[in-house]
Amino acid sequence: MTVSILKKAARLGVVATVSVSFLAGCGTFGNQKDKNEFAGWAVDRLYTEARDNLNNKDYTRAAEILEATTTQYPFSPQAVQAQLELPYVYWKDEEKVKAIAAADRFIALNSSHPRVDYVYYIKGLINYNQNVSYLATLTGEGLNDRDPKAAIESFNAFKTLVEKFPNSRYTPDARKRMVSLVNNMAVLEAGVAQYYYERGAYLAAINRSQDLLKNYDGTPSTEDALIIMAASYDKLGLDEQRNDTLAVLKKNYPDSQMKLKKIKRSLFGSKNDRKKAEVELPAPQ
Repeated sequence: MTVSILKKAARLGVVATVSVSFLAGCGTFGNQKDKNEFAGWAVDRLYTEARDNLNNKDYTRAAEILEATTTQYPFSPQAVQAQLELPYVYWKDEEKVKAIAAADRFIALNSSHPRVDYVYYIKGLINYNQNVSYLATLTGEGLNDRDPKAAIESFNAFKTLVEKFPNSRYTPDARKRMVSLVNNMAVLEAGVAQYYYERGAYLAAINRSQDLLKNYDGTPSTEDALIIMAASYDKLGLDEQRNDTLAVLKKNYPDSQMKLKKIKRSLFGSKNDRKKAEVELPAPQ
């Protein structure tokens, strides 16, 4: 009797094990099905769904379906169109890294595509930041957080567009943004120079101002760099260099007198006056 009960229990155990395994398998199958949500969708349906989600500003969903289009129908015209649209969709979804990767992928695979100029333009926009502010340079984000790499990459993308596609509809705007980027990078350099000046690191302030004059000469921040240099030379007691810098400033920026009045006491007062004076440097325009 006992043996019979044990045998039944053993058989039930086997059945239970098989049942659990089967259920686990069903769960795995369900997960795989979820991961392959778009399996069996026709290419037209995929692309239409992607466009609908894009129009509804559901950029995350649109990107998922566009990626599925490129994966499931890689040689279709819709796949090429999906690749073209992915950089923009990822950008709108605030997925900057994915957007850059998608742009690079399209350029690598479709270098002769009639709309590759658009992708260069979008790549430039992804890294473009029109509002590099002087205040943010010195406070909120901190100097160490202001990496100009993105601005440089944006400039290079626009430059490629301008050089390769001078007649592109996007070229005029790219040129304007290139000028803006250079001006913003000069503002950043001026901000660093002022940062050093305000902390008494006058030699470092001079060096950064000289870098600005070398790399961004002719930008609106050139005037500020000269003023910071003159003030720094004065603090170091280098009167000859100070006077030379002021001469260059007055020659190139005759309207700088109002700005110079703000630092006049520091530049031309007695040594005791200079120690007491606070130099008020202008924020870049």
